[in-house]
Amino acid sequence: MKHRQVLQYINQHFKVKLIMTLSIIIILCSLITGYISYRIYLNLFESEISKQYLTTSEQTIEQIGFKIQDMYRITDFIIFHPRVEQIVQGIRSEPPAGETKAYRRFILERELSEILLPLKNETPQIRALYIVDLEGNNYYFSHTNPSMQITFPDFYHRVKTGVNQTSAEIVWRRMNIPDSSDPTGQKSNLVATRLLKSTKQQAVYGTLVMIIDESFLTSPLDKLMAGRTTGAYIFDQYNQLLYSRVPQDRMGIIPAWEHQERSFTERNGNEDYLFVKSTYEARSFKLVSGISLADIEEKGRMVYQVAVISGLVSVLLMAVCVSIFSGRMLKPLHGLVSAMHQLRRGNLQVEIPRTSNDEFAFLAESFNRMVENIQSLIKEVYVSKLSEQEAELKALQAQLNPHFLYNSLNSIYWKIMLLYDDVETASLVTSLSDLLRYSLESVSTPSTLQEELTQIRNYMTIQEARHGEGLHVAIEADEALLACGMQRLILQPLVENVFVHAFRNQPDNKRLWIRAYRKEGDLQIEIEDNGSGIDEATLVRLTKEQSVYDHQGERESIGVRNVVRRIHLVYGEPYRLEIERLPQGTLMRLILPCDGMMSLEGGKVDAPHLIS
Repeated sequence: MKHRQVLQYINQHFKVKLIMTLSIIIILCSLITGYISYRIYLNLFESEISKQYLTTSEQTIEQIGFKIQDMYRITDFIIFHPRVEQIVQGIRSEPPAGETKAYRRFILERELSEILLPLKNETPQIRALYIVDLEGNNYYFSHTNPSMQITFPDFYHRVKTGVNQTSAEIVWRRMNIPDSSDPTGQKSNLVATRLLKSTKQQAVYGTLVMIIDESFLTSPLDKLMAGRTTGAYIFDQYNQLLYSRVPQDRMGIIPAWEHQERSFTERNGNEDYLFVKSTYEARSFKLVSGISLADIEEKGRMVYQVAVISGLVSVLLMAVCVSIFSGRMLKPLHGLVSAMHQLRRGNLQVEIPRTSNDEFAFLAESFNRMVENIQSLIKEVYVSKLSEQEAELKALQAQLNPHFLYNSLNSIYWKIMLLYDDVETASLVTSLSDLLRYSLESVSTPSTLQEELTQIRNYMTIQEARHGEGLHVAIEADEALLACGMQRLILQPLVENVFVHAFRNQPDNKRLWIRAYRKEGDLQIEIEDNGSGIDEATLVRLTKEQSVYDHQGERESIGVRNVVRRIHLVYGEPYRLEIERLPQGTLMRLILPCDGMMSLEGGKVDAPHLIS
């Protein structure tokens, strides 16, 4: 009940509705403005952070790339050093006469150590370097930390998995190596494997294996891992994860990065992350890292909240201002409402005084004029009622005139037949009488094709008497179509138009064909003449849809457009009147429905026949 009373109070007080409407508008504008500002803020900061973060990522991958390239330089030195290949091959071959195999191996391994040890010392991250033959036998090894416990050929079988026997690329992987210095007994290291090939025959004669400390890749990532970075991931040339670094207090998130652009966003849980992808083109290594957007979104929400709070404050100020100033502003409106209540109770002497020159003064003046018009209209209604009976009597008199003419024609017919025995003249009188009787019926009265053609024949009888032997008319219709229902007097205007215009300047050889047939389920009636034809401008003017009224008062325009309009109103699409220009004359084609057959009452009307 209280809810209904509140709604009724709101509907009855303009000031309350004004305050509520303005409040809704202000709140909506504040929400929209706040959201737009929020999105603009996010887009600007995301764009700026994306540029900075991408720049840092590209610098990091370049540093990592330099380190990887340095490993390629070291391995290239070993692979393409001719003495290294000779020493390895010599260790595997039989010693010369007078020299033991152990002594020969000791001499060659010492020479190999002299070649490789300086390279290893240049890169302290290399914890161990091994040269292994194809069976997994280690010919050379060097450790910086004796705590590593590696045995061959078991270790060789672990690392050779995934090595392409035809590729000269370094194969990188991350492995746990037995290490007594670590409390867990194992320590994660990077393992780089590359095949040793003969420089001449390109035959594989061994494998170079390097164990590298993870600091090799960790140190370049320090700058990238600052802030709210969710993790950094390094992928090798085969898009396999080689190394990942995740903050201790965060959960690592590896995005679907392979088909993404250089920077992209991804939602994980309830938090958005910005990821960047950088590539070291020389070796196809990729660095993918992400940063949380939670701080940016939190600041953006603060902007949104400020906009909403501003909107609420604006609503409060607006309500106070409307309440203070609406009394003076709406006083003329209250006077207008009061005057309307008095007018509704029947007080026609009410008048609103003019107190200002604004829009309310215009409303007051319009109201006073309206009251005056109501008073004058009431007086006019009394006068109109007094003359209504007289007008009705005149209308009945006008309806009797056509019937009087029809009865008079019948009297003339019998006088001609009985006194003068003039059959031809009597036939003309009969045709005219039938036409008049048919036209007196309402246009809405149903008719049939047979009735329409009967009246056309009556019209032709009159025209043949006028034009004589120079007129030739042919009417053809399928008997099965005679009972098709159609609009009354829809053919008469078209046939009359032929005699008024087509045969106007043609003294003889006037030919008119009227054909009715069925085509694709529709009734089609063609009216063809060999008259003067029709020009293009008139054709366009007659066929385009217009009202029956014609400001030029042309009878043919009224008749043709009357038919077009009636077809449109009664039948609708696709039924229509088509007009074609012929080499000599004009063809008008009516396309009407023939769904309903109307029963013929009052006896059988003669079927259409050929008139020549």
